[in-house]
Amino acid sequence: MRFVTRTLIAILVLSILLTGCGKSAKDISTTNTNSNVKQVLHLSLANDPPMLDPQRATDMTSFKILNAVLEGLVRIDKDGKVENGSGLAKDWTISPDKLIYTFHLKDNIKWSDGNPITAQDFEYSWKRALDPKTASEYAYILYPIKNAEKYNSGKASADDVGVKALDSKTLQVTLEMPTPYFLGLTSFITYLPVEKSFVEKVGDKLASSPDNMVFSGPFKLKEWNHEQNLTLVKNENYWDKNNVKLSEIDLDIVKDLNTLAQNYDTGKYDEIGVTGDYIDKYKGQVKYAPNGEVYFVALNNTNPIFKNANIRRAFSLAINRKELADNVLKDGSSPAYGIVPKGIPGEKDEYRKEVGDLFSEDTNKAKELLNEGMKELNITKLPKITLLASDSDSGKKLAQALQEFWKKNLGVDVEIQSMAFKVRLQRLKNKQYDMAIDDWIADYNDPMTFLDMWVTNGGNNDSGFSDPEYDKLINEAKSTPDAKLRMDDMKKAEKIFIDAMSVAPIYYSSTSYVQKDYVKGYVRHPVGVSDEWKWVYIEK
Repeated sequence: MRFVTRTLIAILVLSILLTGCGKSAKDISTTNTNSNVKQVLHLSLANDPPMLDPQRATDMTSFKILNAVLEGLVRIDKDGKVENGSGLAKDWTISPDKLIYTFHLKDNIKWSDGNPITAQDFEYSWKRALDPKTASEYAYILYPIKNAEKYNSGKASADDVGVKALDSKTLQVTLEMPTPYFLGLTSFITYLPVEKSFVEKVGDKLASSPDNMVFSGPFKLKEWNHEQNLTLVKNENYWDKNNVKLSEIDLDIVKDLNTLAQNYDTGKYDEIGVTGDYIDKYKGQVKYAPNGEVYFVALNNTNPIFKNANIRRAFSLAINRKELADNVLKDGSSPAYGIVPKGIPGEKDEYRKEVGDLFSEDTNKAKELLNEGMKELNITKLPKITLLASDSDSGKKLAQALQEFWKKNLGVDVEIQSMAFKVRLQRLKNKQYDMAIDDWIADYNDPMTFLDMWVTNGGNNDSGFSDPEYDKLINEAKSTPDAKLRMDDMKKAEKIFIDAMSVAPIYYSSTSYVQKDYVKGYVRHPVGVSDEWKWVYIEK
């Protein structure tokens, strides 16, 4: 999924995919809190959530809100694991061939409007995500389910999809093949349920305002003033409300880092992310969280200039990634020479260690490639080239650094267009750009989450990359039960992708932040939704 401003320094050791055997969800308590302390958490967001429909959302800002107000069959626990009872399912069984999952819902679970949450709601929601009319960019995340891809591509009907409510409390899911990370996937945002009867009532207005949403998670969205602020309040109909201590979460939308820092210093905010020079300002207070994310420059392969592979390679090789990480970001981020970041597991070790770097910078080579590409296009001068960037302070600094590298090392003037997150996402989706700063954070703890998005016409393939051999390798990796063959196919596919330089990887990020000492229970996951607020409480 996409994010706006993030960070990475530690190796990811947590997996959201494995079933844990620790405390059951009912035993997880946030500790005793002082009843006299106001349980309100004050935070900020860099952007207004672009989409709060779980079947259509694609970005981390929206995911944070949706994770707080909705819940699926499972919820990733404090330790990053999946266990019975962690979500709306009280338990499940898996057939000996690992193909059929039968989920049993908890008793007396309700939507915020008081209606029961049913297995039919889950069946409806998952098939809604796959319905071609929904145009969900994340539909492919459900492709492990039998006939899901066929239905999404118009080659099968909804009835053919391997999701069926056997009764109001039992959901049976049949997979195409054994998928060891499937349980973790059911916590992913696209898998979260919407209330069937409510969606049918409000139609296209779903998620446009708090009044057009119902909630199954720890919190409810009470107020949403676009581009200004959001307010979440405790959901009294939530099954595990006794373990939710916060009564309210206030989120202001703030793009200016100086304003954020000033308000943090005065106590208006309880936590803020810090980058660049602010790392020095809060020296000794900055904390780091493990994270699996890669930032890259998307190069529009359908653009008359960037359809040329040599020009794409030239712009990539002209970026000094170490200088960028050390002197601009200064937050523990590291140079990226592949699309799969550090910390993601491989066959026997960390994937990135097994594969190594797939390219290196070379300014002289970059100039040669640029000249070769221009000759191939029969041009002597490049047209005006623009770079889409975030309108946040950190986004502007990153764009300016890239602009300087291209001017210094290629002699090319690049114009920066800073814009709101939602607008930039739409421009990317419509391929209305030359270059754009983009990112991807792991949806689950496996290299595939960084690779299957680039298949031809993939829902999140905004670069326009297309290669038949790449598609073949990804499809084979998804269909083979042979773990070694699967990993080998993914490694070959990544090399094809990087050789083509459809995008220019820039850095593997890390999350750096400062947080007030009285904020307890704030959980940060290295993959999936980064910020979990369910167990937060304020201790004075």
